[in-house]
Amino acid sequence: MDPHAHDTPEPHSDGDEVCMSPTTKKEVRGVHPVTKFGTGKGDADGMDFPTESSPTTANEFDMAAYAKEELNTTMRKRILERMFSAFDVTQKGFLELPQLAEFCQYVGRSQSSEGVTKMYDELKGMDGKITFDKLWRWWTEHPDRETAQTTFSLVSADFSVPYHQQQLRIEDEGDIFTPSYRVKYYFKDVETAYERQVSPWHDVPLSVRDPVRTKPENIGANRYNFICEIPKWTRAKFEIATGEPFNPIKQDIKNGVPRFYKHGDMMWNYGAFPQTWESTEVVFEDGVYGDNDPIDGVEIGMRQMRVGEVHPVRILGVLGMIDDGQMDWKLICISVNDPVARFIKDITDIPKFLPGCLDAIREWFRVYKICQGGVENKFAFNGEYKDKDFALNVMKESHFMWENLRKIKGKEKV
Repeated sequence: MDPHAHDTPEPHSDGDEVCMSPTTKKEVRGVHPVTKFGTGKGDADGMDFPTESSPTTANEFDMAAYAKEELNTTMRKRILERMFSAFDVTQKGFLELPQLAEFCQYVGRSQSSEGVTKMYDELKGMDGKITFDKLWRWWTEHPDRETAQTTFSLVSADFSVPYHQQQLRIEDEGDIFTPSYRVKYYFKDVETAYERQVSPWHDVPLSVRDPVRTKPENIGANRYNFICEIPKWTRAKFEIATGEPFNPIKQDIKNGVPRFYKHGDMMWNYGAFPQTWESTEVVFEDGVYGDNDPIDGVEIGMRQMRVGEVHPVRILGVLGMIDDGQMDWKLICISVNDPVARFIKDITDIPKFLPGCLDAIREWFRVYKICQGGVENKFAFNGEYKDKDFALNVMKESHFMWENLRKIKGKEKV
């Protein structure tokens, strides 16, 4: 697999669904998911995919900080569904008793362990599975409806906070380089100062949203949020925990021991892009499928980032690595604040200002597993780097795959 196992594309010019934000009173355009993927093999272009995004997908309309009187049933359902999805970490479409208890502990206000068990017994039915539809019916139709809704009192601070960099708090938990170490993420409501834990993968947006736009909406700014997992000049193998609630960053563990690269330090800031996913159902170049993880990024700037840092970057190009028979794109990017960023606009500019950088990246990823008894990795396009436009298309499609993640995987809709 890649060095560690493991949004938003530009708005469409027409055909978008237009909603009215309840707080800003301005139009907000939804982004429709892609139905065909064009970076794969020729026969992949004819593959049909769902034409509607998962209802758990958050857009700017869903994430508006609704006032209580504006929080109608549809908005409540969307917010509750996103909460439910955060605890369905295996993407099965249902919760079992342990996950339901964690869900109630996070969302609830007055649920005891006995109350959780009683609720589980009421909801599980014959199959013992708590789907979102069952939970929603319980929440809306329970005989003691007032108690049920008090238990899940959805207010503006609960999973409906719009993202701004200033509202994101990152917290370390446990001792670093131990199995218990986690980097967790929290959003803070600027009006109430109320905090909620969130997922860096699902809740931090892909695109950087400026408070004040300086370009027309249809002109892309090429600024994306990059989540640093492995800082440059370090070798501890940190990764987003895609199988844990809220997806904190943790160190990869093998046989109970935290993992480090034997090949040597990572020479760049390495990480992932939020709200992206490399689908295991889509055929890419050379007939390989995605690796079931967020898309990876290699940030080539001068500054060493810290584990878990969320930083705006510019996309420059992409390297198509094939790891254990799976496509593992490496998006090459640079911090928008880097001293040389203003000179580097595309992949062809990198050798002019950072000679040897691209060759070193490709060679590092080719051989890093050999010293551990593995084999060298292969590359699509004979190891050729693709330019910025190609890379942005890869990112856009990976974002749409993330939007359709549940449907593409054929999981039960929640």
